[in-house]
Amino acid sequence: MKQVALIAFEQFTDIDLFLMWDILGRNRDDWQVRILGQQSELRSSNGLLIQTHGRLEEANHADVVLFASGKEGVPMAMSDAAFMEAFRLDPGCQLIGSICAGAFILARLGLLPERRATTHPDARAALHAEGVELDDRPFTSSGNVATAGGCLAALYLVGWVVERMFGTQKSLEALRPVLPAGQYDVYEGLVLSSIRQGEGAVS
Repeated sequence: MKQVALIAFEQFTDIDLFLMWDILGRNRDDWQVRILGQQSELRSSNGLLIQTHGRLEEANHADVVLFASGKEGVPMAMSDAAFMEAFRLDPGCQLIGSICAGAFILARLGLLPERRATTHPDARAALHAEGVELDDRPFTSSGNVATAGGCLAALYLVGWVVERMFGTQKSLEALRPVLPAGQYDVYEGLVLSSIRQGEGAVS
């Protein structure tokens, strides 16, 4: 049973966390997904209060660690020494990823290969100011680290994670329940092509 940790914080972006949680939470046979945070309760940017399932330090032993986003939440989290110091992640044996502004946390933790990432369009200038080379693609990965930009790019991030763990067919099976009816082929082709285009260096 693989362990997947979703990292959240106060003022996280609702859809970025919940889309990953929803897709991954539908499979309870191959992996366990948990939301980790500093507090037992966290409030989203839209005011929704959630319960967390464990402490941040537990991410250090997970097979997969995915960072949520938050226009206000990410800067607050990064300014909290206890939050940042909780992580001892190892891209040599863990799959690590972020959605939108979560890339700022990966950059600060020194986890971005070649200091390259994609993020939400509104956050690009600020990420570049952090010394990160911007990638225009909605999804990019290098080795065991991936970033996704734009809330719905969580489909690509989750698809990449499941594919890396269990293969392409399992990835498509995991995504299919949330895809629009009658458009499975369209979305599955888009997800697969986006993951392929995002792998490795820019041509």
